[in-house]
Amino acid sequence: MNLKEHLESAEKKARLRDSKSVVDLVSVANEERKANEQGYGLYKLEQKNKATFVQGIKDNLDVLVRNEHLTNAELGFLFSLSPLVEFHSNAVTDQETGQFMTVSDLAIYLNRSRESCSRVLSKLIEKGVIYEFVDVQEIKEFNRNVSRRPLFMNPEIIYAGDRNKVDATLSKLIITFDRLERKKVLLPWKLWIHQNEEHGKLYKRKTFLEFKKKQKAGK
Repeated sequence: MNLKEHLESAEKKARLRDSKSVVDLVSVANEERKANEQGYGLYKLEQKNKATFVQGIKDNLDVLVRNEHLTNAELGFLFSLSPLVEFHSNAVTDQETGQFMTVSDLAIYLNRSRESCSRVLSKLIEKGVIYEFVDVQEIKEFNRNVSRRPLFMNPEIIYAGDRNKVDATLSKLIITFDRLERKKVLLPWKLWIHQNEEHGKLYKRKTFLEFKKKQKAGK
């Protein structure tokens, strides 16, 4: 078989493969009509992009930068933690094990000293950009934390997930201990969760203030 015959043979095989993989839309339309008559429906499956992501809340970050609420070192540290933010929970976790990251873990991950990590992290917690859960009962019993202290990124700054479906417990934590608001760092987008709702959501500041006013009035 010469080169030309070889190429023609390969082309025929390729067309045959293509004909087997292509959906006969006419047949699909006929089957859909039959299905509809019986109360069923056919639909095309959409391919979902499985790439994980975290998103910075642009307008809020702009306020933090313009107000110089964060130093360059703190901003750099904050974004270095972005790959560790767990989807939906916004917890800072080991991506392989799913465990909460300690200060020592972060120091190893960032190739920095534990002291420098602890210092920057404490500032970010103080400024309301990162939150930590502390087990009060554990402190009462042992006078210190024994287990890992979960760290969570403030979803008003960086969030991994649907901004309309922020974890309820995290939402209540941020709203109850809103350090940014208390420090007069007035963000354009604020987190709020209504009573009995399963998720919190980011709202424009004007709407957020209306919710606060109604809550204070007991409505």
